[in-house]
Amino acid sequence: MSTNDHPVFDPSMLNRQTRGDSHLQVEVLALFVAEVERLMRQVEDAPDAQLRGERLRALITAARNVGATRLAHAARSIETQIGDEAPDLAPLRTTVSETLAYVHQAGL
Repeated sequence: MSTNDHPVFDPSMLNRQTRGDSHLQVEVLALFVAEVERLMRQVEDAPDAQLRGERLRALITAARNVGATRLAHAARSIETQIGDEAPDLAPLRTTVSETLAYVHQAGL
């Protein structure tokens, strides 16, 4: 199953995590956006495969926790390449951009 076969965002997870509290959802998603941006920089700048893998796993967890399904799958796909000297991060960058645009556009 390709990454694009997954929805960008599944709000049911966020609803469960916040018990439907819309104000809390806004706060959680603001933290999520900041965390994704930070983790993506760390993935890109990782000096070795071990650190890159740790940052990818943190990105997967952050994405799953809020329902960013496509991002979780994209990061998981890249995780299989962490041993590569120069993994292709372009698909992950694209998915990060799609996810963050979705969150901003949806006003979440």
